[in-house]
Amino acid sequence: MTANPGPCVLILTQEFDLTVDPVITALSERGARVVRVDLSYFPRRMRLTTSDLGDTPRRTLRDTEAGREVDLDELTAVWYRRPTAFDFGPDMGKAEGEFARREAMQGVGGILRATNCLWVNRPDVDAVGELKPFQLELAKRLGLRVPRTLITNDPQEVVDLLDASDGPIVYKAFTGGVIHYPGAFPAGLLTTVVGDEIRENLDRVGHTMCMFQEYIEKAYEVRLTVMGDTYIPVTISSQERDNTRVDWRGETTEMPYGPYRPLPEEVIKKTQALLTELGAVYAAVDFIVTPSGEYVFLEVNPMGQFMWMQHDLGIPMGDHFADLLMRGGPFTRGEVTQIGY
Repeated sequence: MTANPGPCVLILTQEFDLTVDPVITALSERGARVVRVDLSYFPRRMRLTTSDLGDTPRRTLRDTEAGREVDLDELTAVWYRRPTAFDFGPDMGKAEGEFARREAMQGVGGILRATNCLWVNRPDVDAVGELKPFQLELAKRLGLRVPRTLITNDPQEVVDLLDASDGPIVYKAFTGGVIHYPGAFPAGLLTTVVGDEIRENLDRVGHTMCMFQEYIEKAYEVRLTVMGDTYIPVTISSQERDNTRVDWRGETTEMPYGPYRPLPEEVIKKTQALLTELGAVYAAVDFIVTPSGEYVFLEVNPMGQFMWMQHDLGIPMGDHFADLLMRGGPFTRGEVTQIGY
């Protein structure tokens, strides 16, 4: 294998991922070598090896179908985007398949984790960062205002909340609210204002963990995309339309964007502290801004989408993300640069 002196970036994602394509173009323009694979290639077309036997230690990943090989010690960065699961094929029995999956988690995960490069983000970081109750507690500890929240599977707790509340209450799913019904498109549960009608369906609260929050009056909302030390805050004028007042994800055609408003320095500092605690290099962070101008933290999505803002607002999101991957690692936080539009 011929050595390549330029940066080398490994992208782990599914085969059809439109977010990745502009980033690969930007990386190629910057002289990077890009290897894109999906974890579903393992084990049938992906060969992964680490060895310290012989004269030269080696760690390699090879895609036999594409005829590509990468020396893992040459990696500048790994983008853990949205890979699908290992695929052991139809011939392996259930018990053997479960054993193979556990072994692959240890072997593949351990080899990749041992790379000393920039990870955006490591899968263990994403797994912890997606825990909404942990996010909320951490944000409060760091001085961010968060909505008062009840998390429970006890129907009586919800009754007590409704009896004691002097304002609207919302229900919010932990995982984005997507339900996959067989033979149908995924259906989403948007954040919803609930009232006394929920008393008729309290038994459903006992089926799983549920999150209820006080409703915060909004002037507008902010979707903050963090790419390392690059902060891209986008204003969403959610109160201009009925279908975006409670949850701006209810808009399916044209998002009601507002003018660029840079984040206050205090919000940046607390967000930096939050992401440092989570270990996240990349994240999408959502805020409400109240009529009095106070920022209220809603959540962090360590795998949030970002390319829609390039299409809608012309922000070169792919270029900014490519710049992050070119930077290499391990990552250390520095001075924040805010990007307008």
